[in-house]
Amino acid sequence: MKTQYKTPQDWYDSNRSQLREYKSEWIAFTNEGVIVHDKDIFKVAKATDNLPDSQYIMDYIFESDFVEPVRFLPVRFKNVKRHEWQPKYTVRLKVKNSKTLEMLVDSGADFSLIPKNLGMILGYELAVAERLSQAEGIGGYVEYALREIEIQLDSHTFTAPVAWMQTDAYQDILLGREVVFDLFDVEFKQAEEKIIFKKR
Repeated sequence: MKTQYKTPQDWYDSNRSQLREYKSEWIAFTNEGVIVHDKDIFKVAKATDNLPDSQYIMDYIFESDFVEPVRFLPVRFKNVKRHEWQPKYTVRLKVKNSKTLEMLVDSGADFSLIPKNLGMILGYELAVAERLSQAEGIGGYVEYALREIEIQLDSHTFTAPVAWMQTDAYQDILLGREVVFDLFDVEFKQAEEKIIFKKR
């Protein structure tokens, strides 16, 4: 008999291993499973336009999200990872449009971060002759536009700065420290695969 899940998050927590087949793609899923997947975030977002935010969640599936068999190769070593759980949390982002997404909670990130195409889907636009900021990352410098975004985390809604990336190379969606870590005490429980946000 097919398992019935109450929420999309319940399905996600119980079926993460199935997401291997969607590596390097965006997905949207409900309490019944993945409803759309594609490398193009615009196609995934369009497929969810007529669904209430509460009925689905969007996420990007990275190649590195899963533990693969460890192989020792000459010269080059495969990344060794023991635990497949990623510290992601479901939040709702709202600008002109809104989307419910899995965000990676990153205590090492100064600001929250969203990829270029997701910002466009939410309704961000660059002003004419707008000067972009630069940030240092692995592999060099990247350009971004700093924006304010309305974030709903559990029953709490607040506004926080977000770095809207201006390169197609980044698909990361990060929930960074600025504002978020001032409003909440954040506890990571890796053994239980859980993040606890406690409002201050």
